[in-house]
Amino acid sequence: MKYSVGFMILLSSATSMASNIHVYDSGYQSSYFCLTNQLFNGVPKYCGATGTYTHKHIPVAVEKSNNHFEVFSNNENGNLVTYVVKNYNQKVKVHTESNWNDPHTNAIVDVDKNGYVYVQLSSRGLGHKYRSGHLYKSTTPYGTQFQKLKGLPNHGDFNQSYPQLHLDNALNRLAVFTRYEYAGQKSVRTLWFDNNGHEFKLAEGGHYAVSDTNDDGAIYIAYNYHPNYNLDRRSNIHVIKSYTFNPNTWYNIKGERLTLPLAENDSRTLVYDSEANGTYIYVKDIVAEEAGTGGGVHVLFTESTSFDPTKGSRYVKELDIQSVNKVAVNTITATNHNYSGATYLTNRFGWTVHSILVNGNNHQPYFGGDIQLYQRVNGHWQYKNTYADGGNYTYIRKVRGSDHKAVASKGIGEIDNGNTQIRIEVK
Repeated sequence: MKYSVGFMILLSSATSMASNIHVYDSGYQSSYFCLTNQLFNGVPKYCGATGTYTHKHIPVAVEKSNNHFEVFSNNENGNLVTYVVKNYNQKVKVHTESNWNDPHTNAIVDVDKNGYVYVQLSSRGLGHKYRSGHLYKSTTPYGTQFQKLKGLPNHGDFNQSYPQLHLDNALNRLAVFTRYEYAGQKSVRTLWFDNNGHEFKLAEGGHYAVSDTNDDGAIYIAYNYHPNYNLDRRSNIHVIKSYTFNPNTWYNIKGERLTLPLAENDSRTLVYDSEANGTYIYVKDIVAEEAGTGGGVHVLFTESTSFDPTKGSRYVKELDIQSVNKVAVNTITATNHNYSGATYLTNRFGWTVHSILVNGNNHQPYFGGDIQLYQRVNGHWQYKNTYADGGNYTYIRKVRGSDHKAVASKGIGEIDNGNTQIRIEVK
């Protein structure tokens, strides 16, 4: 099915053109599903599409050389089955995790400069609840046959949770990920980096990161932390950067070189202090723009007065970092729960932010809503339109390497598996 609604999209401060937002329902079951035995205040806690958990799996869709790849997972007979879809309609099974239905182990996909397709599944948990991650690579450029590179039982343990993959022009495989660990008797989450198989810890306690690279050779990571290791509390925004030609060396936004691993709430990397306000942070997206196209770093997040996503009030906001002395916080819209999805839309070349897609407020905790469009006009975000057809849209994330495209999930706001993968295009 295809739907469209008209609006105006401002391409620059001087030129605008009429355009539409198109929403396509693929008909495939999406990674939006819920675990019926995990409830919080009577509503599902671990929904793959609405939680901040798999929203940190980046990217789930990518375009390169006129090829489009996306990944999603199905619940099939008690197994979690991961698929790649090429060019919207060629569906290929990549991995089956037997006797498992946890959406924390959903996959990401990216394509290197030679056209080889990588699919990585997240690891999950500790101890007897642990599941290894997995890494696959296509056997031919832009191909749909995959060979396994890493992951139990036969290719070694691959302990990378919430993975974010960046394949640079030198064919380096760079990945940001979280690792489950113990600090004494407490379960903690730490932030790590993988440089071509060399893993090292970035931050003690860092969690729920978002990351982006630009053509200037830099990689930026924004993340929060858990005060007192309480996993229900997420506070502050830290930002660090490196350069892909030397991703073992990291800096704060002042340009000061950092010694790793960082303390879990290191004052040198703190950019936004929500603890001082008594609020909680849920990071959604990041874009590092190219020099000459704005050059800033933009972090999209939700700030909430309560860690309980059904209580208090919350707003989607942007942290606009132009320099160490020029950091602005812009409020975009109210939203109905902490786990609402939001993403930037960019062009395929300069990674310049033009628009934001965010879930509207349908007053149903833990589930999505309408799709709202905001655009940057003269340095400020302005509401443009809402796409609404009665469906619950969530899990919205941009398609890497595309012109103003995103993927999402459409659900009915109940615990079932009747949810579908959605494609969105602004043109």
